[in-house]
Amino acid sequence: MMFRLQKPGHQRKARISCAAAQRAHLASTSTSTASVPSQFILLTECGSPPSAADVQEVLPHLTPKQLADAVWCFAQHEVKPTAELMDAVAQEIHSKLVHFRAQDLSNTLWAFAMLKYQPTEVWWQDFERQVYGALTDLTDRQLANLLWAFAVLERRPVAADAIPASAATSASASASSSAVWSADELSASSSNSGAAAAASAGPAGSGAGLGCSAPEVELLAACERRSGWVLDPLLAHSCARGFSGYSAGSLHLLVWSLGKLHHPPPAAWLEGFLPAAESQFFRFSPTELSNIIWALAKLGVELPGPWLDKLLLVAQWRFPSFPARLLSIVAWSTATLNHRPQQEWLMCFEEQVRAKFLDFTGHELACVAWSLRRFGYSTRNNAVFYMLQKQHRFLAADFEILSNPKLLRQVLGWKGEGQSESSSDCGSDDDMGGSR
Repeated sequence: MMFRLQKPGHQRKARISCAAAQRAHLASTSTSTASVPSQFILLTECGSPPSAADVQEVLPHLTPKQLADAVWCFAQHEVKPTAELMDAVAQEIHSKLVHFRAQDLSNTLWAFAMLKYQPTEVWWQDFERQVYGALTDLTDRQLANLLWAFAVLERRPVAADAIPASAATSASASASSSAVWSADELSASSSNSGAAAAASAGPAGSGAGLGCSAPEVELLAACERRSGWVLDPLLAHSCARGFSGYSAGSLHLLVWSLGKLHHPPPAAWLEGFLPAAESQFFRFSPTELSNIIWALAKLGVELPGPWLDKLLLVAQWRFPSFPARLLSIVAWSTATLNHRPQQEWLMCFEEQVRAKFLDFTGHELACVAWSLRRFGYSTRNNAVFYMLQKQHRFLAADFEILSNPKLLRQVLGWKGEGQSESSSDCGSDDDMGGSR
């Protein structure tokens, strides 16, 4: 059976299947929700998303999986519910978080990020606690989608100034405890620890059901008061087995999310990520390759020269598939990492700049010009400056550069009084959403 949902701001209507809700119903052993899918369909047959008042009667009867599937369905089909409706759904999800499985948690936050819905702080705190309890049940894709959603919703970790010094000292001295970044502890956890935590601790639980000692419980409780505290355990778990089994897409989402959040990983994480990413170089799309080097540049990490040269070589072989924007991202990121590519790479890059010159914006041209100077080019032999001189008429990019003193300085190599040469930030391709 089908129902219609209308996307706000558009005349067209999206026909959306309720198969997700039906699958959740069939998988459920409860008979109290037998009429839920049909009720939900009736509420949406009006041709637009149901109002919050209409949904209030149905929401309490939906299982956690049905709630996660419903909000995922909205996001998957680009249907934007009203803020009032999203608030009602989020409140119902919050009341049942303790019963959410790893996949439900991942799908829910992915959908919130796609819908650009920002939950309350209380919701966030309880959600992060539930994610921590389900840590060992997450697949690589689910974990990557969670990190991507954290990045899109800008849920950044804050400084650990709220952790009592006595608790941190006691916990670190305990034989069974470790720092948040200990991959060994996470990999040694039993496979059912997430389910046990979910069963023993509700949304307001303090971690007592995780099998922690008293100092560890105190440390965990202090961590939970920090925004985004669960990101560190998520990253530690991701590298616990050396990223074994991680797909190219999941690896891309992991590092892009860290770059977006400006959250540098520890050296141990990076040591595991680099060889895992290198093994997937030929599986990354041009956008993923560009986003990976962009994220590493934003994080300010020190990369081995041979590793970076291999990535750039793969990008060089695929330059014909790189649009102008991605070329500027790769150049800016490489220059920001203080790495000079091989001469053959530079020649191929110049050729691409000349061939796609009219596709660059003024900002992108300025980034390329700045990057070429960082690679050792003078203004006279800079491909960007040369192509600008060869134009017979002004283009939109020219006006953009001339109207912005900073971009003009980057293109011409000028330095403002009392200023050192710097680059404008070159953003990544942000619209890289995860999926189920």
